[in-house]
Amino acid sequence: MKTIVCLLFAFVTTFFAISAETKEWQQNTPLVIAMSNDTYPFQFVDENNQPSGLLVDIWLEWAKQTNTQVVFKPSDWVQSLANLENGIADVHIGMAKNSTRELNYDFMPELFSFHSFLYVNYQLPQLDNLSDVLPYKVGVVKGAAQINILKAQEPKLAFSYFDNRTDLMQAVINEEVLVFVGLEGFLRESQINHKVSIQYPKENRKSIAQFAFSPAVAKGNQNLAQQVTQGFAAITTDIMQGHIHQWLGEQRYQNEIVISMQSGVGPYADLGADDLPHGLLVDIWKLWSEKTGLPVRFLPANMQQSLDNVQRGVADVHLGYPESATMKSGLNRTHPIYQVKSRLFSYKARLHSLTELKGSVVGVAPTSPYLNELADALPDSQLRYYPSVDAMIDAAIKGDISAFVAAGAWTQHYLLLNQSWDLFFQFPDLEFNTDLYVLNRNRDVGFAERVASGFKKLSLAELTKIEQKWMLNPNDRIYGLKTGNLILSSEQKSVIEALGPIKVGYLRDWRPMEFVEEGKYAGINSDVIKIIANALGLTIQTIVFDDWQSLLDGLVSGKVDMVGSVAKTPEREYQLGFSDAYWPAPWGLVTPHSYLNVFDLEELSGQRVAVVEGYHIVGQLLKEFPQLKLVLVSDSQAGLKAVDQGNADVFIDKVVNLSSGLRGGKYSSLKMSILVDFAEQRSHIGVHSSKKALLPFINMVLAGIDNVTQRQIHQKWVSQTIEIGRNEYEKQLKFGLMIFAILVLGVITALLANRHLRCEIARRIEAESKMAHFAKHDCLTQLPNRSLIDDRLEQAILSHTRDTGQFAVVFVDLDGFKSINDEYGHHAGDLLLTHVSEQLRKSVRQSDTVGRIGGDEFVIILNNIRQYQSVVDVAENILNNLTQPFIIQGHTVTTSASIGIAFFPQDGDTVDTLLRSADKQMYRAKNAGGGTYRCVPLC
Repeated sequence: MKTIVCLLFAFVTTFFAISAETKEWQQNTPLVIAMSNDTYPFQFVDENNQPSGLLVDIWLEWAKQTNTQVVFKPSDWVQSLANLENGIADVHIGMAKNSTRELNYDFMPELFSFHSFLYVNYQLPQLDNLSDVLPYKVGVVKGAAQINILKAQEPKLAFSYFDNRTDLMQAVINEEVLVFVGLEGFLRESQINHKVSIQYPKENRKSIAQFAFSPAVAKGNQNLAQQVTQGFAAITTDIMQGHIHQWLGEQRYQNEIVISMQSGVGPYADLGADDLPHGLLVDIWKLWSEKTGLPVRFLPANMQQSLDNVQRGVADVHLGYPESATMKSGLNRTHPIYQVKSRLFSYKARLHSLTELKGSVVGVAPTSPYLNELADALPDSQLRYYPSVDAMIDAAIKGDISAFVAAGAWTQHYLLLNQSWDLFFQFPDLEFNTDLYVLNRNRDVGFAERVASGFKKLSLAELTKIEQKWMLNPNDRIYGLKTGNLILSSEQKSVIEALGPIKVGYLRDWRPMEFVEEGKYAGINSDVIKIIANALGLTIQTIVFDDWQSLLDGLVSGKVDMVGSVAKTPEREYQLGFSDAYWPAPWGLVTPHSYLNVFDLEELSGQRVAVVEGYHIVGQLLKEFPQLKLVLVSDSQAGLKAVDQGNADVFIDKVVNLSSGLRGGKYSSLKMSILVDFAEQRSHIGVHSSKKALLPFINMVLAGIDNVTQRQIHQKWVSQTIEIGRNEYEKQLKFGLMIFAILVLGVITALLANRHLRCEIARRIEAESKMAHFAKHDCLTQLPNRSLIDDRLEQAILSHTRDTGQFAVVFVDLDGFKSINDEYGHHAGDLLLTHVSEQLRKSVRQSDTVGRIGGDEFVIILNNIRQYQSVVDVAENILNNLTQPFIIQGHTVTTSASIGIAFFPQDGDTVDTLLRSADKQMYRAKNAGGGTYRCVPLC
């Protein structure tokens, strides 16, 4: 009996000792959690090399509930499973259950579910079943749960295995795989997200299965499984849903943020003729979507309904609301998105002073946040309240009020739409600012922080570009250059101040780009540098150089910090930093008048070609055109002189510099042509390596220089060059008259000289007109070239944006054009291109534009399109016309074309995006066997 009692006592003692040790382990030993390092947004390692993601936040909540210390152990997916199996980790953060894994792990209840998809490239047909992708390898991360599911559905599938998701996505972008497995479309980098959304449209995706994330422990570790399960059970549903909403949004299965918006407040937010949301705030949110990788969906309504949608949870956020002390919505101010400027408007008569309103009635909205300020500004006027802008406009027309105060851009937009803008005048000296805020529900604090962090990723240059698109009146803009300064943070100002004075090098005589005038730096580059200096608060020191090579050497050596009009080449990028392109820099060539026009360097084989020493084009010419005999000269004047005196056959330089040199009248025997081989080049600002920290700020300023400012700079210096040329002509005329007077040739000789001068001027004007035409038109077909097409597209975007209309861009590519060149020769190909251009002209209206952008590629701009079908009809008509037989050099030739169509604004609202969209649709058509192709909407 004593033995039994002793055994029982020993057992109880041991049990309590083990329990005490277990409890002490729970309190003192951290729980090691295995996780993947690149499964965004569920489990990944962020930019600071810290564990992050939805599952990480949920486990941190578990640690707080259980008072347990946790340590995360990130690795690639396969290694994270191995870490659990080998005992390196105690628990896995979360994985999908399958039959194989259930043999090795014990799973706890699921935390949340998600979808997995098979993504199929746009070049492949839409999937009816998995057998359609048998010819292609499916990209997948090693160890992914989807592998067994896909094999069970289609055993013959072949896979390309990747160690991690990052490697898989890189292969996707490079199109090394055309089919891959992914989660719900969540992609961390917005750039990758944008590319994948285009290359893998939604209609080409196939749902594989719905999975659930469940924590897992090694098989048999029931005590730990029970402890983990109890900890998660203690987390309330509200807390769990808060974390899910922060990372995925309420509409997580659609992977989108729902944005409630008030319509009818253009140009800020409205519905266009196509019933799609557009406007300044809409574009800012679209940019937010691109930066964060989260799609957005807009929910239009009136002002009160748009707020109610957020309050009731129908929408996640409000687009932008004038939240203030007098307009309290009860929602959380997530982020200030824009600032509206309100002004005083008068009807028919312009106000010169506020005293003119003494004793008058002034209209205003009763909810305006600036009522007290307005009353102080107009103490002798009576304020009358109106519910809307259109009500105030009607009251002003009827004479009930003398003026009213409303949002400047909104009112001007309304007046433009109603063709009354010329009847109302703004009083510029009275202005009130109202902040617009993104709003969300107060309890969604984590989600609000995530939305706000997304707006911080938007650069000033990007916001400036959007604002210039929608704000026609520069005084309504809040971004870009303000009173000569950028809006910079204290950290950014510190970076700029640390760089000290900036030494700028320039050429003594390189008109009109840069030169010395009255002992000072002058020219186009001078004005651009001044804008940069004023915006950034830089101290500029200028150093003049006599030739380009010395200037470039000075920049490389650090004698100067900055130089304008430097070409960006791979060789120079090793030594220097370069800004974004800021000025067109096409190349031209000068020859004697007796030469035939030259546009292609192949035509100059064996001839003496003068080039300024140090130009990057020298190396390119030596490499690509070894048959040329190069003559290096010190500057532009030396090059012109070499051709004029017969020491060189041709001189190559920038078109703007050649034009300036020829206008002086000194080289009347020379003429200029555009050099097609290098027509599209642009200038950059070169920066010494020690000052590269300045480049992001320079690019911000350059992005803020609008087209109006660029034209003003160009006209200022080009017109000055023309005046200099006229002065030269006048000097020559006076000198000639004096000589003729001395020689008693009198009036007859003077008249002859004057006649010669007039002929020379007329010839020069005619040459310049032809040069301007050649610069904008294709020399073979006489159609607009890429430069003019870009201009026409920009004008179309502006005019259709103002009119809330739409237009189409049609990309035409001839099929089999190379075979015609090969069989009949290039002359036959030229005849065919001329024939095609005529057919395209006949197929469109006079108000439309047909252009050739190179080779056998044409672009058509169809303005004011009301129906999609009308564009398709035009495309079909073009195809029918092109298939008609055509006789070339006695041979009957037929041709066909592939056509891609993009619509503004659905498929893009910039020149580049519209051309890319149409080009991409054209390639789809070509891959499908020719004809037309249209994807609505473009994904």
